[in-house]
Amino acid sequence: MGQCAQRVAILSPGVWQLREAIQEITGFQPVRWLPPFQRPEFGCVVGWGLRPTSTRARQLSVKTESSYIALEDGFIRSIEPGADNPPLSLVIDRLGVHYDATSRSELEVLITRSAYNFDETRLARATAGIGLLRGHAISKYNHAPYLSEAELGLDPSRRQGRVLVIDQTAGDSSISYGHATPASFIDMLAAARSENLGAEIVVKLHPEVVSGRKQGHLAHIRDDADTRVIRDNVNPWSLIEAVDKVYVVTSQVGMEAVFAKREVVCFGAPFYAGWGLTDDRVSLERRQARPTREQLFAAIYFDYSRYVSPETRREITFEKAAAWIIQQQDKNHRVPKPALRPRATLPNWLWDRHAVQ
Repeated sequence: MGQCAQRVAILSPGVWQLREAIQEITGFQPVRWLPPFQRPEFGCVVGWGLRPTSTRARQLSVKTESSYIALEDGFIRSIEPGADNPPLSLVIDRLGVHYDATSRSELEVLITRSAYNFDETRLARATAGIGLLRGHAISKYNHAPYLSEAELGLDPSRRQGRVLVIDQTAGDSSISYGHATPASFIDMLAAARSENLGAEIVVKLHPEVVSGRKQGHLAHIRDDADTRVIRDNVNPWSLIEAVDKVYVVTSQVGMEAVFAKREVVCFGAPFYAGWGLTDDRVSLERRQARPTREQLFAAIYFDYSRYVSPETRREITFEKAAAWIIQQQDKNHRVPKPALRPRATLPNWLWDRHAVQ
């Protein structure tokens, strides 16, 4: 961050709404850049990753020879999606963008470094953090219900032979930047069927595809004797816990399935693939480190992600962010807790340090 001056330029109205959070996690003062009316001095430009809306921001950074900081929602964003729900977590990247496998990102550097960090306190914290995600069904969005296998309509006789296939919306940037194409989804479904003969295939459609707001890749699939299509908006952990194997292109669900110790097959190159923890159908030789699940988790949720309290607007830890989500779930009775294991908590010595005060 030393290469940036103490001010960062923001062009996008959406990013400008997050100026307080950006200042909190970067320490720099955001300034609004509205050409040709304003020409404030700045050392960096902030934009939404590699999305089309960030084109002007990236062009400005090149024109002014200033650094570009890619901003994206974090992996625990909010209770509900939408601009009315400010992100609980954000990620910033000065090298690239985590979902862009065509070049290095800051996350790749952090994962590589984490693979050689065997600090016992850090690893114990990561183990407890994974338990919090699983035990309280915490994901990127946290409004959908956690459903049992019966409520999902799954065949109880297939428990030892059930495979989850995750669809994504067409045009998702992580697909094209993750060395994948729309055809990757068709190949993925075909592989799930041919590699798991006799298994129940559970296809999860994206909620925005079901609502008609966006197009998907597997919306044409229909239920049959071996296929169950999930169209409802459900907590992804209820699906992960109900299957033995997960097929994804670049979906975050694959990362969560890794932490649940499920076999994960990737038909793209998401940020959590290529590290020896997934079955990769797309080669990414650049990623040579071999982190454990705990080391991967620590890099993603402790080092790369930043958390800002929706109430105080001050930066908080992962544990405080998780505790806030749990409080909101309990308060609104949004998500029945998983009945598959005791509800996860931090060890007292970690909870005292990190939990909501």
